[in-house]
Amino acid sequence: MSSREPARPRGLLRSAAVAVAGLALAVPLLAGCTSGSASDASTATPTGAGASAPQSKTTELGGGDGEQQSPPTRSTIVTTPTPTLTTQSNVAEVDGACPYISAQQFADAEGDRVGRVTLLQTKPVGCRFYFSYDETQIVGEIHVETFSTPTEAYNAMVVSANGHPEVQSSHIGDDAVAFKTELQGEQTWQCVFAKGSWVVTVRTRQTYPALNAFNLARVIAANVP
Repeated sequence: MSSREPARPRGLLRSAAVAVAGLALAVPLLAGCTSGSASDASTATPTGAGASAPQSKTTELGGGDGEQQSPPTRSTIVTTPTPTLTTQSNVAEVDGACPYISAQQFADAEGDRVGRVTLLQTKPVGCRFYFSYDETQIVGEIHVETFSTPTEAYNAMVVSANGHPEVQSSHIGDDAVAFKTELQGEQTWQCVFAKGSWVVTVRTRQTYPALNAFNLARVIAANVP
């Protein structure tokens, strides 16, 4: 795991509303909507060493609990090549306790009883949680990926939200987004947050609201470097 790089520029918008060309995050969410599965990657606008940072914006995004949340207020510097996530669901797993959140904590935050818990054989390790009464039903997953620098990690989180008009922003870790993607054939919610050089994708079985995914992410964020 890499050490933190020097502090990044501050004072400009550092949410999913910047750093990605054409990233349409100004579309408000319906009240109460709130997080799903494999993250989408798209193209960001690279800035050279002497290029200026993105301009500040004041767009507000719909909160997972129906309230409006102001986007984060720090800037990103998009790197070349564009950093993207490569999280996958089809990875080997073995039974074991998740190092980021307990089964009971996951159940409390997500809303389903948790039975079997497995470790996804990735580096860093991920986790998968199964429904207590049906071990074929996944109630949630945690995928973790690391990058060379915190800036790359942050930008990978931003890029993951491209193409999702329902995207939301939340102050979790160094910031987070939430949007719908597919889990076991259903459109469910996920939260993707950056913390240092780590990017964590938290998938839930919940189709509504995203608040559950944000709640999970807050607990997990406290247990990653």
